[in-house]
Amino acid sequence: MKRIAFLVLLFAALAAAGQSSGLHIPSEKPIKPRDLPKAWTNPEVFCLLLRFDDSDSAYREEDLDLLDSAYSVAFSKDNPRMYTMSIEAYGNSRNADIMRARVESVYRYFTMRGHEIVPVRYAYNPIHCSCHGDTVELIRYEVPTDRQVYNCADLPSSRKQLNGDIPLEGAVLVTFRHNPIECIGGGGGCFLPAQDSNIRAYYTQLILKKGSIYSVENTRDSCPPPVQLSIEEHLDYQQLLEKYFLVPHPRNIILPVGYVVLRSSFNRAPDECTALTDSIFIRFPVTEEQLESRLRVYAKKYTAKGVEFKPLVTKKIKGGPVLMIQGALNPTQFDTIFIAKRITEDEVNQYLFPADSPTEQGAIAITVKGKERYFKPFRMDRNGQYEFRKLFRNMLRIIDEEEETLDPSSGDLFRNDGDEEIE
Repeated sequence: MKRIAFLVLLFAALAAAGQSSGLHIPSEKPIKPRDLPKAWTNPEVFCLLLRFDDSDSAYREEDLDLLDSAYSVAFSKDNPRMYTMSIEAYGNSRNADIMRARVESVYRYFTMRGHEIVPVRYAYNPIHCSCHGDTVELIRYEVPTDRQVYNCADLPSSRKQLNGDIPLEGAVLVTFRHNPIECIGGGGGCFLPAQDSNIRAYYTQLILKKGSIYSVENTRDSCPPPVQLSIEEHLDYQQLLEKYFLVPHPRNIILPVGYVVLRSSFNRAPDECTALTDSIFIRFPVTEEQLESRLRVYAKKYTAKGVEFKPLVTKKIKGGPVLMIQGALNPTQFDTIFIAKRITEDEVNQYLFPADSPTEQGAIAITVKGKERYFKPFRMDRNGQYEFRKLFRNMLRIIDEEEETLDPSSGDLFRNDGDEEIE
């Protein structure tokens, strides 16, 4: 109803204005009455024409309705247009000072409406956020304003009239033009990372597309600082086994054979985002025996029951000198990522040795058939060498030093000519 009443006010002002004060849509041809509602729906350009009493620089009390109406269009939060403003006075050489005073009088109206020293507008800007999807942000910007006084004697005939029939001499013309670049800049958004990126440790690689950590498209707001990422690797099986532990899980038995810790300067809480996608890829080198053991990449998942480690979608990457497996994750999972395998209670003895006490090296407690028992991933043979259950040994990345030819700086190591999902 407010919108309808406002339009009625506009059209009444237009009908009564004639060659005096009024609101106008610049047009080479007269706008038909039936087309006025459409023309006044968030117009690209519109004008306010004000006339003053002789020798007076203050706008009249009856002009306040017109000023308020123009303000309601140009400064509405719900109007998607981003207007610049020009305030132009048209006079002659004898009244230049009074015309300048009239320009300043109109300018002060727009500053006082916002209680600022310059005209300021708050507007809703539609954006697409990787955290919240399609949404809007409220932005504040100073309205670019140009103030001029023109001597009509120096202007061509076309500049002395509005819409070809309304004389401008002695009047102040306020023109609002949609120009978002001038109003709020041409920033296309915030993207972390700012470009497609690879973060590499010796074995592990993180593949991040532009904006996969965080992105806001079409934002005019300030952006977060560049993100800093690091990878801490724990893929040496000997160090892992000496202080062995299970992947944390309230119900399942998950045996790790390596893990990495991802650290990021930019983190998201699990309940903070609603639109995150698993668009970050982590890759590990594996052996054929590990592939045959059906290893998975486990990362934190946030569920209604809390935090659990669950397997990511895993693929085998072909095309390089070293076999790789790849999993997809999102920024809430910048934490510990495991290479591991889930087993059942009945399978524990096929992978682990029994331990006599929790003080034995590598000993862990596992509940089997309702009773807590102790197991260990290895034992020592007579020569002081590690001895493993066959199934567990196949899960480990055991590579002779002379066979280890990884070069983290080589692009060939991470070439992806095709992949195969591991069921």
